[in-house]
Amino acid sequence: MKAYHEKRHYGSDLPISVLQLHNFSFLAHWHNDVELIYVKKGEIRVGINSENWLLKAGDLAVCSSGDIHYYDGRDLESEIILVIFNPRLIGSPSGWPGDVHLVSPVITNAEEPGGSREKLTAQAAILIERMLAEMIEKPKYYDTLLVGLLYELGGLILRFAPTEPIDPHKNKRLGSGRQAMREVLDYLEAQCFRPVPLEEAARQAHMSVYHFSRTFKSTTGMSLTAYLNSIRIDKAEELIRTTELTMLDIALECGFTNVRTFNRAFRQFRGRAPSSLR
Repeated sequence: MKAYHEKRHYGSDLPISVLQLHNFSFLAHWHNDVELIYVKKGEIRVGINSENWLLKAGDLAVCSSGDIHYYDGRDLESEIILVIFNPRLIGSPSGWPGDVHLVSPVITNAEEPGGSREKLTAQAAILIERMLAEMIEKPKYYDTLLVGLLYELGGLILRFAPTEPIDPHKNKRLGSGRQAMREVLDYLEAQCFRPVPLEEAARQAHMSVYHFSRTFKSTTGMSLTAYLNSIRIDKAEELIRTTELTMLDIALECGFTNVRTFNRAFRQFRGRAPSSLR
């Protein structure tokens, strides 16, 4: 898990990634790229902005530009495919979809067997599997085919998924709230190696402590303390694997007051002692 305003680096001139992941978890984060999630097998918890869902095999979800989202695969078995791309790749540099809004970022056929959503998820699954194969095998002109498949996938979503015109006033209100939470996540990323009281984080969001606590939990899927500790454990794991620092030094550098607290938090998030990595 990592937490930040993610600025994606694709490693090529083609701004698209297609990844197959097993039992995936990732802290609440945001980026300007669009992220499509297809659940191939099992179940996974996904949060987008202030809502969360238990997605099941066959479900599809769309994280638009700027959406705060997280994945929680703990205690679940899942296999998912992520398609992440810069919206300029399909002619929408300011974000996708451009002039409409998806009524829900989650598309499931559970409520409408045999209907348009089932057709969408079935066709989307075929396209996404083809994209994954092209990305892995990289045959001749795979990049051209990937862009074509992405256009087709986007067109299917807009054809079959419920949409509504963008309401400028509603969009502005929701946008200001999400921007406040994005700024808080950036702040926590920079300040996580010291104590950050709830009151301080609430001030950063210009919210009351009560409102911030509820909003933060619904947006990230965890409390402020758990979120900070998860960032710290990520950093600690990196230091354990890449340095010869003692566990005490690592604990202190990552914002824990002592080794005992560090060990307890590490076991909570990783299910084992930090010393087991060496």
